[in-house]
Amino acid sequence: MANKTASRKASQRPPTAKRGGKRAQEKIWALTVKVDDGLYDRLLRFGAARRRTNQDVLEQALKEYLNRAGA
Repeated sequence: MANKTASRKASQRPPTAKRGGKRAQEKIWALTVKVDDGLYDRLLRFGAARRRTNQDVLEQALKEYLNRAGA
């Protein structure tokens, strides 16, 4: 139990990953979204039926929304 803080901080660094070939490394950000029970249940059922994670479903939905909004 000598230095828990040092090992914890190393694991809290944001991950980097290759995405779409844009840059060699791109910073990945974490977001929190609060939803009601009904919407969460719909998300779970939708993802399960298509064998997709919540992350995948929400990321695709956000991209499509921003594209339609011209952002």
